[in-house]
Amino acid sequence: MPDFLIPMPNLEHHFRMSVLWGVSYRLGAKFDDITAEHPIAHHVDCSGYIRWLVFHGSGGVLHLPDGSVNQHAFIQQQMFSARDYSKVLSNTSDAVYICFLRPTERKAGHVWLLRNGQTMESRSGKGISTRRGVLLKLLFRPIYCYRLN
Repeated sequence: MPDFLIPMPNLEHHFRMSVLWGVSYRLGAKFDDITAEHPIAHHVDCSGYIRWLVFHGSGGVLHLPDGSVNQHAFIQQQMFSARDYSKVLSNTSDAVYICFLRPTERKAGHVWLLRNGQTMESRSGKGISTRRGVLLKLLFRPIYCYRLN
């Protein structure tokens, strides 16, 4: 497993700051510059947001590619340890997980961070937000999780 460390105070600071921006979700929308502390954008999709959040949360150490499928492939290539989603949901430590919902013929994929059963994500209808776990209907599709710290 790689030795990337995402300090929780740093990650939480960037997450709280980004929630206040009021950026909404739009499929395919990206931040122009992920290195910007406060990127100027009206919309961002899930992979664009996670790319920005992980970059800043890790202090610029972990630079994910764009797109949830590409991000999943990158995480696997870097040999992060896969975790069972049901166990990750009930984890109460400061562990941070990156989770992927693979696309199907009819539905787009999704990527989010998970800590203490709470998500950090950009999602349809809510934009940058948090929720407890993931909707039960998603549990019928394979979810892949990897510990980031």
